[in-house]
Amino acid sequence: MSSVSGGSTIIVDKDGGDAVTVTDSRLDVNAAITIASDAIDIGDIEVLGHGAVTSSDFIDIDNTSEQLPTGACKELILQADDANTGYIMIGSSTDVDADNGIKLNAGDVLTLPVTNRNLMWAWGSDADQKLRTMILT
Repeated sequence: MSSVSGGSTIIVDKDGGDAVTVTDSRLDVNAAITIASDAIDIGDIEVLGHGAVTSSDFIDIDNTSEQLPTGACKELILQADDANTGYIMIGSSTDVDADNGIKLNAGDVLTLPVTNRNLMWAWGSDADQKLRTMILT
């Protein structure tokens, strides 16, 4: 196996043409594809976007692990309120605390691809920390 850096590496096929070129860590493949019929079936592809966006009131987070309220979603956006004097830890179980989870300081935002808001837990470094949530369904 060779290393590619900076320059260009070319792999030539048996007929003398450039089959693969690697330039600046980008792989370009030069290939012809023969199709036996007019239709190509690549299977079912379903592209899903977001149907609705729902914001909620502040969630009061204290100095104990708390499960977030139920709310089905495709994506969850969390924001620690700008006025918080402490920080909020976000995790996926009851063991979220000062040492476990993702730390959100005042104003920080975290986006998570989860199916329900209640899959996440929060812990505040001080009482009465405010957490904003937005659910994308």
